[in-house]
Amino acid sequence: MGVELRSKEAYLKLLDYVLSHLGKRGSKVGDRLIELKPSIIQESKQTIITNFSHLAELLSRDSEHLARFIFKESGKPGMIEGERLVISGKVSPDEVAKLLQMYFREFVKCPVCEGVDTAIVSEKRFRFITCEVCGAKNPVRKI
Repeated sequence: MGVELRSKEAYLKLLDYVLSHLGKRGSKVGDRLIELKPSIIQESKQTIITNFSHLAELLSRDSEHLARFIFKESGKPGMIEGERLVISGKVSPDEVAKLLQMYFREFVKCPVCEGVDTAIVSEKRFRFITCEVCGAKNPVRKI
């Protein structure tokens, strides 16, 4: 467009034109959604998350770390069996979803830019969540 901008109105019209053609592509770097859909089976007195390793992979976290969090927060013991997480006792699908959201907010989502491209880093006795998008570094508790 070879248009000369001589007024604020012309500038705003041009800006509206550009923004309307950008659509969804104008999102910030690091904007990404993670959809956690646990596949749960209730067997007698056990709750089994069949896609557990896939969930840990989506969150870019160690499955042992995620499992320890679920065991501690639910107050129920369990173990990892291959791709599955077996929890001793009944845990409702809603409670599992709530636990995954709590883990996501505390150990995955950047508290500064709310991005999901983060890593947990250990330095001396402390653990930090570091954001690959904004560079923020915040302490996290040990599980």
